[in-house]
Amino acid sequence: MVGVAQDVQGEKRVRPIVEAAGIDYPVLLDPDSRMAAAFGFQITPAGVFLDGDGRIRYIHGSIEPQFDVADPRVRANLHLHLAGREPVPLAGDSRLGSGALAVFADGAALYTAGDVPGAIRAWRGALELDPDNFLVRSQIWAAEHPERFWPAVDREWQSAQLKLECYDKPLP
Repeated sequence: MVGVAQDVQGEKRVRPIVEAAGIDYPVLLDPDSRMAAAFGFQITPAGVFLDGDGRIRYIHGSIEPQFDVADPRVRANLHLHLAGREPVPLAGDSRLGSGALAVFADGAALYTAGDVPGAIRAWRGALELDPDNFLVRSQIWAAEHPERFWPAVDREWQSAQLKLECYDKPLP
């Protein structure tokens, strides 16, 4: 098991969350969302099961439901995968093209260089390309309102933001 944290603020934000959660497996940092682009994830957490040859056997990265190892469907698929059988795709699981995530990566580079306003402008451009991409939307929010994301994510505030932004789908 390997975790991948998609957060442009990097280790300073991720480490406390990993430690608080008691995670004892490696967690890699992916501030440019390269994994999301490669697999077309719309939201994190997401999951991928690979076989010994590195081939994808199961991918779970749709807006709803989120990947959660406590979810009985994910556990059942994990057991199937570990037994050498094919996991069962969840209904409605979809992935994105990488266009919005490529623009997002440009914003991540700006953020890393210290140009937060430029990063937010780039991310807003990515969101225009893909308005359903919660990865992009939540990173904009995190940059503009970090107090709503650390030390804990304020889900009520996120739901209210979706309404303010006239986004009519539920919070993932």
